[in-house]
Amino acid sequence: MNNLPILIGEGLNDNQVRFINTYAVNYCNISQACLNANISRQTFYRWKNESDKFSEALVQSEEALKDRVVSEIYTHIFEDRNPVVLSKFGPKILKDRGLGDEKDINLTGNLSNDNEVVVTIIDGGEVADYES
Repeated sequence: MNNLPILIGEGLNDNQVRFINTYAVNYCNISQACLNANISRQTFYRWKNESDKFSEALVQSEEALKDRVVSEIYTHIFEDRNPVVLSKFGPKILKDRGLGDEKDINLTGNLSNDNEVVVTIIDGGEVADYES
């Protein structure tokens, strides 16, 4: 018994279904999926160009991978309470709620308390805008 995801391949032949399952298992890596499904890249691109059902199945696999990535990010934020992941992805995930893309700039210099200074610039502002 294999651990491949189950895909109902309406409108796809057996080789296409095998490829789609392999594609999903290999994180949507075309080269690896072609190798594992024993087809050429030329065959992959021919199927993609000639079959709307095959192209749709590719998109579904890619969307499922994106969902998995988002779930992993949420796990690191909420369960692991990873501050690096939170600071990196939090603003992007919550952009629709008024948070802009943020960029952290670490300033170095002679600080009396040896603390690192982090200046947050929102929406791509320039460092020069914040110098005193």
